[in-house]
Amino acid sequence: MLGSISLTGFDVFLVLMMLLLPIFMGFVTLFLLVKFASHSWYRSLFLWLVLPQALAMLIFWWVLDFYNVYLSFNIISTATGAILGGVVISYFFFRIGTSTISGILCGHIISLALFFITINTISPNLHTELQAGRDRHQLFSIGQSKGSESFNRRLENVTFRQEMLVEAVNSNMPEATFRELLARGADPFQTYAFNGSIFSTAVKHHNLNAVRVFTEKLDGDNKQEKSNRDFLRANNPLDQPFYFSITPTEEQKKQYMDTAKIILDKMPELLNDEAYYRIIPEANAELIQFLWGYHPPEKPVYRIQAEALLGMVTVADKIAATPSILKEKPAAGSADSLWEFLVKYSPRAVIQSILDRNVVQWADYQDKEGNNPVLEQAIDRARKYIGDDPQVLTLVMRDILAHGAAWSPSQLAHGFYTEDKGSYVVSSLHSAGITCTQLREALSNFVVGNTFDYGEQRIKEVCQVGK
Repeated sequence: MLGSISLTGFDVFLVLMMLLLPIFMGFVTLFLLVKFASHSWYRSLFLWLVLPQALAMLIFWWVLDFYNVYLSFNIISTATGAILGGVVISYFFFRIGTSTISGILCGHIISLALFFITINTISPNLHTELQAGRDRHQLFSIGQSKGSESFNRRLENVTFRQEMLVEAVNSNMPEATFRELLARGADPFQTYAFNGSIFSTAVKHHNLNAVRVFTEKLDGDNKQEKSNRDFLRANNPLDQPFYFSITPTEEQKKQYMDTAKIILDKMPELLNDEAYYRIIPEANAELIQFLWGYHPPEKPVYRIQAEALLGMVTVADKIAATPSILKEKPAAGSADSLWEFLVKYSPRAVIQSILDRNVVQWADYQDKEGNNPVLEQAIDRARKYIGDDPQVLTLVMRDILAHGAAWSPSQLAHGFYTEDKGSYVVSSLHSAGITCTQLREALSNFVVGNTFDYGEQRIKEVCQVGK
């Protein structure tokens, strides 16, 4: 990675200057302090140039920090370089006999010019970012105070008003800010640039203050409120991707449920199959149970997925009535069939109940290489690091063997040849009926001529020598 970084000589020079300028400025300041009492020039430089410039730098730094403006440069190095330039110029003017006032004034002009030229070169958008920071600051308190006259004047512009509403949605603003913006004519029930609707953006960011205020505009039967509800039906805020970890955290689940509750308490009809489609792939029973409390999905395959995740074994009866549904595409990008999804995520009791109905046609789930993606999901549930229930593999493999269905030794070997101690793939396969001889042959034929210590160790843990 480091080898791919290319630095020019100029880049190295800039880095060295950034590191050395503050140190050099420290020596200059120390020198001025030493000469402070005996030389009026140095005393003037220190009192009327270095100190005011340092104070100005600190004030400028504080202003940027106050408005939360990110700096893409080192302000200390930039400021010390500019101050040094001013000190050199002032000293030069002193040496040629210029008055103290003129020398100090020239030093200030040079320091400020160097500082702002450098800043404009390194960060040309700093002024825009500072203005945006000031806008955010005024926006935060607009509900409690009237705001500056210039800011209020800008809010009269429809485009700027919508921009500020989006800014508030993307920030942690109080409810009072949103109420004031809406009172002035801002409209969350509109699309904004390429970000979709402003309402949906608030939902995606789980901005509860915004969502609470926006949903207040859904009550009533006047023309505008009906239009707002129609807008959400056409631009469903729950039909969009939501970020979850591989295993949703408690915080992520709470954020989603708190946000969705505000919306669904106002418009329960927004919980449609498309909204379920966004949540079912997370395979989290708590999220599904929350949505189920409003109403279950209508699409049969989605409903079976939800019921299975909730541990409803009666789902097997529905599958037995229409076995072909097992081959339908589920609400999950990583599974090509409902049966694959169920084996990957369902509680063991649900899988056992389905297998007991004798409705699975294993030949329907083999790919061109002879591997079985459903079996692969079962193998994953027995792995050391990602597995959650190794007995699922035993159930699935036992059913495959009971029906005389084809299975791939290579697929089995691939499932355990790198598995560390603590994996249950081999023991689960063996408990299902795969013999020790079959396990050894599968591993030895996996890649002919190669040995796999991990795989051999897992077999030894289950099979006695010669068995």
